[in-house]
Parts: sequence; structure tokens; C-alpha cells
Amino acid sequence: TNELYRCKNVTEASDLILELAIKAIPAEAGAVFIADINSQELGFSSARGPKAEEVLEFKVPMGRGIVGFCAQEGVALAVSDAHRDPRFYREISEKTGYAVESIMCSPAQDAGRVLGALELVNKKGGSSFTEEEINVLNFLAHEFSQYLVNTGQTGA
Repeated sequence: TNELYRCKNVTEASDLILELAIKAIPAEAGAVFIADINSQELGFSSARGPKAEEVLEFKVPMGRGIVGFCAQEGVALAVSDAHRDPRFYREISEKTGYAVESIMCSPAQDAGRVLGALELVNKKGGSSFTEEEINVLNFLAHEFSQYLVNTGQTGA
């Protein structure tokens, strides 16, 4: 998507990617994370949803939570009952009072390097995220990672 390269910075690009994701996949909320290699954390670069403003202040340790697992392992995940998943990072949900049901996450990576991740929360209609939707999120995460690499804005 050439539209991405018209973005002036990572925040704009994150907002655009997240908009595209939520348009393509009906979800209540979503976020884009950027990996900080030095601190081994994922920081929010964009968020949409009922608690978007509040979550932007949080950082997720690499390897923690669904998003930290996806980023570290380089795998996409769709979890239909987040609270039953031992990887679920409850802290943000508890501190914001936002009930998380389903989560879908895709890593943004390049040549094995973790650059960030894309996450959608609570699929609308209450059903589970589908294989097709995971493919769409993977595609967008890949586009985002290419943007970060091509514009030299990786968190390394």
C-alpha cells in the first residue's frame, strides 16, 4: 500500500495500519506495538477502542502476554478465550477495566528481527477470529514491518 509511505512518521503509519486492520476485520479494539530492542519491551504506537488513551502509557515486556509471545516467537496467534490462555497479560486489562475476550496478534518482523506487532481485541459478533482474518493481519503486519525497514525507523 503506497498510502503507507505517505505517512510522515511511525505514529501516522501505525494509525493507518490499525485503521485498515479494523476495517478489514471487525474488532472492538486494536493496537500497534513497536519493539524497543534495548529495553526488551513493546510500546504502543497506536491504539483504538474504548480504552485507547489509557493503554498508550503501558509497555509490555518481550515474551509476556499474547503480543509479547507473538513478537518473541515470530508467530501469529488467535485466542478465542483470552482469560483461559496462560500467556494472557492481565495487567493492562485489569488496570484499565477493559474486558478482553478474544485476541488476534501478528508479529511485524524482518529477517528474523522483531520490529513490533499488530493486535486486535474482541472480535465483533462474539465469534472467534478466522484463519482468513489471521492472513489479513499477517499481511498488514508484514507491510508495516517493510515500512519500518524502508524508512529506517526500526527500534534498534
